[in-house]
Amino acid sequence: MRDAMQTARLAWLCASLAMPLASANTPEPSSTQEMPCPGAIAWNQAHPQDSLEALIQRDAARTVSNPTLRDTLAERVQRDQDARNAYLAAPNNALVRRRALEIDADNVAWLYKLVKAQGFPTAAQVGERGVRNAWLLAQHADLQPKFQASLQPEIVQRHADGELDGMTLSRFIDRVLVAQHKPQRYGTQFTPQAWATPHFGLPDEQSVQEVEQHRRELGIMPLADYVCMMSYFRTPHP
Repeated sequence: MRDAMQTARLAWLCASLAMPLASANTPEPSSTQEMPCPGAIAWNQAHPQDSLEALIQRDAARTVSNPTLRDTLAERVQRDQDARNAYLAAPNNALVRRRALEIDADNVAWLYKLVKAQGFPTAAQVGERGVRNAWLLAQHADLQPKFQASLQPEIVQRHADGELDGMTLSRFIDRVLVAQHKPQRYGTQFTPQAWATPHFGLPDEQSVQEVEQHRRELGIMPLADYVCMMSYFRTPHP
């Protein structure tokens, strides 16, 4: 029973992943021209400040105070992504599944110690990419939901400080709500199968309209465009 529960948890973790962290929060405009999602393409082109190129440029102009922590975050995120990619390639392999869960457990234990000792990383310490990497570890801290939820005020503050974009914040808020068995505010954490339903995994059209209002207030792309984009990038292409 425990093994089955862990398998289900990991399957959800992988299904609810969005873009790899090698990308920024959303695909680059230049990488989406073949995507059948004109609304998402237009949104990305209208918001170049959220692109990976812009993030890299901002970080290049910044001298971080803790490059060792920045590099450690990058290494841990790479292990996280490698483990998830391995699981997606072989979901029935018990060793691959166990390794992914072990990496999650190690990352959340490390992040807990880091935050307890010095708080959630800032761009001044590790750059925007480093903050985003710390966010990913928090996003995948589902093994410790109380700790994960406790990070929300700091992640909200990073967004307020301009160190995390709204889409990244929306995904974390929804992740915490899912763990608390509450309705999602932004509709970001459904599986591809749920997104394919008429209301994108939400119960009815009124719920869709409420989510769209929340997304407008946060300044992120409409749900239908987001679902189109993410569904495209989760589908293998030749």
